[in-house]
Amino acid sequence: MNKEIITNHQLFSLTACATCGSSIIVVASPVTELCQRDGWIASLLSSVFGVVFLLLYYYLGKLFPNKNLIQIINTVFGKWLGGIISIYFIIFCIHSGIQITDYIGQFITTEYLILSPVYAVNLLIIVILAIGLLYGLETTARSSEMLLRLAIIILSFLIITNITNIQINYVLPVLENGFYPILKGSLFITSYRIWPLIFLNMIYPIHTDHSSSALKSMLKGYFLGSLIMFLIMLMSILVLGTHVTSISTYSTYFLAKQISFGFLSRVEGLIVCAWLVTLFFKGFCYFYAGIQGISSLLHLRDYRKIVLPILFLVLIYSNIVYPSSAYLAYWDKYVWISYSFTAGVILPVAIVLVHFIKKAFLKTGRPELAQNSA
Repeated sequence: MNKEIITNHQLFSLTACATCGSSIIVVASPVTELCQRDGWIASLLSSVFGVVFLLLYYYLGKLFPNKNLIQIINTVFGKWLGGIISIYFIIFCIHSGIQITDYIGQFITTEYLILSPVYAVNLLIIVILAIGLLYGLETTARSSEMLLRLAIIILSFLIITNITNIQINYVLPVLENGFYPILKGSLFITSYRIWPLIFLNMIYPIHTDHSSSALKSMLKGYFLGSLIMFLIMLMSILVLGTHVTSISTYSTYFLAKQISFGFLSRVEGLIVCAWLVTLFFKGFCYFYAGIQGISSLLHLRDYRKIVLPILFLVLIYSNIVYPSSAYLAYWDKYVWISYSFTAGVILPVAIVLVHFIKKAFLKTGRPELAQNSA
């Protein structure tokens, strides 16, 4: 089967969508709870931190230009340890994709289809994801180019039409509670916005062309997604205030409800469309990385053969991953940061360190130590 190849502009659009993803509607509330009126500073600080990790993921691809992340793990750590680490990464991707499915299902059944069972909504989401996965990376990446533009137009409309509702006093005084809450908030944002981007190493560089230009595309996509998130965080605080933003589970959705220009009202559905667009592509990347990981681990020629069985299991688990909203809050606050830190920081750093340790042993003429270090 021919290898799927995407352009650098498609890599840009996928990175931008993945950087926004669930953050558009969900993240503003917990970050404002942590940082109060300085939540926008935490978003800005997180954007700066994120460049370091994106450069790390790019460097990882440069070290192993013809391998995806699972192949890299097995090359560096060996068959057995590499297999265990690969299974962890696959579970991280599939489980995170299930979380996204559950986010959408809970939102739709809370705000719109109140009497509908969550599984009915989740089934629709999974069918759409299955179509994207079966059509493949190239087709889905091409659609991201078009739909990202639509999401940008909608989100720009949200920001522009809320300018008249801004209250500058909502962000004053700056740094009222010191810098520590801002660091906590930026860490939370980083765990959602940046560390999950490790799944891009299942796409870059093995499925991209002109890899020397890939860094520019990834950085442009990352900065666009970060800019969108910064503006949404800032507007939520400026328009809604810290109290309303922190207690509203879907604060951006509530922000869209403030738009009213005579006949122009009830436009919050447009914001939901933009959120679903970015969330779909982030969910696609998670499942693509996880299913491709299984395919690489089992040496399958075509990952599409296991798409439907995996997504059937995803449907079963989709309403179990978060048994209640209280568990969701607990997971996001106490578990998710460590969970994504392990996949997005510890894993790539360990790969680079072990690679260079093995390389040093080989240079000293002691290949047996290089083998043992894996």
